[in-house]
Amino acid sequence: MMLEDQEQQNTPETDETAKPEAVAEASTDGEIESTDTAVEAAQEKNSSEANEEVKAVEAEEDHEAPKDKKLAIPDFDSLSIEAALESIEKHIKEFEPQRIKGIVESGRSRILQELNAERDAAKATYLEEGGNIIDFEFDQPQRKTLGILYGGYRDRLRAHYTQLEAELSTNLAVKTAIIEEVKALPMAEGSAKEKYETFKALRERWNHTGLVPKADARTVWANYNHHVDNFFNFLRLAYDLIEKDYQNNYDEKVALCQTLEDKTLDGASPGLFRTLQQTHSKWKRIGPVPREHKDALWDRLKAATAKVHELRDQYNENLLEINATKIAAKRVVVEKIEALTSELPVKHSGWQKSSNALEALRAEFKAIGFVKSDENDTVWEAYKAAQRGFNKAKNDFYKEEKIRQRESLEKKKALIALAESLKDSDDIAGASQQLKQAQADWKNTGYVPKKEGDKLWEAFRAACNHFFDRLKGERKAKAAQDNAVVDAKQKALADLKKAEIGTIEEAIAASEQFSALGALTGRNKKIDEDFEALLSEKVSALGLEPSVLERTMFEAKVKALVEADDQDGLHRQRSWIREEMDKAKKELHQLENNIAFFSGAKGNPLLDAALGKIEAHKARVEELTVLRKLFNSLLK
Repeated sequence: MMLEDQEQQNTPETDETAKPEAVAEASTDGEIESTDTAVEAAQEKNSSEANEEVKAVEAEEDHEAPKDKKLAIPDFDSLSIEAALESIEKHIKEFEPQRIKGIVESGRSRILQELNAERDAAKATYLEEGGNIIDFEFDQPQRKTLGILYGGYRDRLRAHYTQLEAELSTNLAVKTAIIEEVKALPMAEGSAKEKYETFKALRERWNHTGLVPKADARTVWANYNHHVDNFFNFLRLAYDLIEKDYQNNYDEKVALCQTLEDKTLDGASPGLFRTLQQTHSKWKRIGPVPREHKDALWDRLKAATAKVHELRDQYNENLLEINATKIAAKRVVVEKIEALTSELPVKHSGWQKSSNALEALRAEFKAIGFVKSDENDTVWEAYKAAQRGFNKAKNDFYKEEKIRQRESLEKKKALIALAESLKDSDDIAGASQQLKQAQADWKNTGYVPKKEGDKLWEAFRAACNHFFDRLKGERKAKAAQDNAVVDAKQKALADLKKAEIGTIEEAIAASEQFSALGALTGRNKKIDEDFEALLSEKVSALGLEPSVLERTMFEAKVKALVEADDQDGLHRQRSWIREEMDKAKKELHQLENNIAFFSGAKGNPLLDAALGKIEAHKARVEELTVLRKLFNSLLK
């Protein structure tokens, strides 16, 4: 692996007056022209003050390769475990292991936090439910996947460092050989131009050879620089080529300064900081510049560097403020999560609403992003603790809810059993009332899980529908029967209008025949009333005593109802006797109370009328009493 050489970092720019890029061509006899001025210029060295200035801007590690573009660490806080694993696997496949160390370790740490929290929560739940810690098992496939990825990455990293160590040793041997060749150049055969071309090839090899072990870097570079100085001292007469090389170096360094200055105009950014590092790395490798421009050019680089450091400081301060704002925002989210448990819901719908609110807060927390701050872990733990508190309260609620659901389940099963027992009952009225009450009670039995609740409801509804469908069929049959009775009685009523009733026996026979046609309900009862009124009208023409006529007709009617087993008709007759008796007694009581308002003198017409009414109502009460006894005797 060929890497750019950085071993110059701890050595001052001692070769700025001694290392040319090209040498003047030799004379025809191969000798170099010599001047005292060129010798003095080639032998000059920089002061220790210049030494320190160079060190201030160069890289810090001899043994490290030039930094590749730094990879951004994904915001693992906002990623799920699966997404985090995919991100780690993608980086392992796409990049060298040494470049992704921070990414892999950061992702692994965050995933382990999630997995450990999940396992601890499961363990806590297991222990709360009475489990034994020795028997606790919790399989996490994602932990195994992480172990496989991390194991493969670790093996690649170890292989990288093993390979790097071998390359560093090889590079040390190559650079040591180059030093020996540079050392031998002044005494080698050939012209100065040939020697310089040889030197350029050696320098090219040196620059592309790569790094050496850190322990040897300073010594190797010092030896190399020393023999390079000796070589350029040997080439002291090639001043024209030196000046040209210096001018090229000057132009390159001016361009570096200009690029860095232009970048500072755009403000602080990670790109600006990378440009600064690249500028210093290239600056070292370019070589010396003309002496008259050296200090000014160096001051220009230092000024641009100082400006970048100033922007970096401001950037870091702003970053601290941004991080503080993010931490504060995360704390607000944690407080909102904690507030969800301050007033716990009492219903399933309330918990669903709170759970949705928690999911929204979790999304808000992750959207804030990772914060590089010492407080981040503290806020993260508070965030997880707040969620655990909510989840524990939610789990407690649903444990109690399961108990309530079991009770509701038993109630529903009991109602189903009741409906099943009544669906074929012959007691239509009683069963109907009980099933209606069961349907009302079903609504108050409470919640059960939908899947099981639907099955129970279907069973309950099927039993109720069976009964009411049967009842509906019976009602249809009863309605058809009632219609037939209505038609028959309407015909009997029409026939009675045309008939002549000559004796009481004919009246009784007509009444019995009419009752034998069947009982009427609802508004159809008016047919019975019309028939009785018409029959009474026809019988009254026979000249019988009203009380005798009423008793005779009543007896005939009751007998017909008994024979027809018309319970509704009998009930109506009993109710009629009771109502008539109550009415007569009430009026009699009122008349007797009114007597007290009359004077005791005889011959008062109002008093006589009142007394007559009293006697009439007493007679009516006696008649009704006789009818009641007659009714009871006919039922036996």
